[in-house]
Amino acid sequence: MSDHYDNSGVDRLYAEVWGENIHYGVYPTGDESIEDATWIAKRTMAEAVGLKPGMTVLEVGCGYGATARYLAETFGVDVVATNISEVQLKRCRERDQPTTGGKLRFEYADFHDLPYEDGTFDVWWCQESLVHSAEKEKVLAEAFRVLKPGGRVVISDHIFWVDKLTPAERTAVEARYHMSKLSSPDDYKAHLAAVGFDLVDHRDWQVHAAMHRAKVLQRLESKMDEFARVIDPETLSVNHHSWAEWARMAAEGKLSFDFFLAEKPRG
Repeated sequence: MSDHYDNSGVDRLYAEVWGENIHYGVYPTGDESIEDATWIAKRTMAEAVGLKPGMTVLEVGCGYGATARYLAETFGVDVVATNISEVQLKRCRERDQPTTGGKLRFEYADFHDLPYEDGTFDVWWCQESLVHSAEKEKVLAEAFRVLKPGGRVVISDHIFWVDKLTPAERTAVEARYHMSKLSSPDDYKAHLAAVGFDLVDHRDWQVHAAMHRAKVLQRLESKMDEFARVIDPETLSVNHHSWAEWARMAAEGKLSFDFFLAEKPRG
């Protein structure tokens, strides 16, 4: 999946439309900007997991590093932020280290096979990245392995309601994520339980997915003339089409955005 995000045109679209946070937002009133909503989502997740100064956090699929910086600066935790996109990691490393809070470093790592010792971290954090894996239990087993007893996984992710998708929509989703195994909220709960986690919290954020996708599409379409001068026509057309389809599916309740919090048993 790194090839998709490493495309210079795609990278520019995400950076200029989604901003430094290439994640969904939470919209308490619906009037929030894309930027404000994404910070609200991060704060909501961080408060739910109970972050405290001195904790160690492993973030997988760290995007442009905004979450990692926010967690280190705001909550005083030490963060190892990982990615398989070298383009995104380069952006992460070009920025200065936080001047306050916890330590932060960016590393290449595949969440299917993490290069860390057992029982290293207090928290494993994953925002809208697990959807890219057809082997979710393998990823979660790695999370379980590298967490300390009592450690927590915090996940937000795309949810595609397979029973609501038309055959054409399912084909498009599978092509976008290069896999045929789409998971429901119950599947995610089963994946977590299968590797040993105890579910602590689950929230259906479908209404926020619909708002976010609509706002992202609106911003993209407002900048189409500008993007047409700097992004190749095929990349722009393909992404405009897919973002429009994702916005429509979210509005129709076929695409959701869910939050999961689970804990590794202490005993």
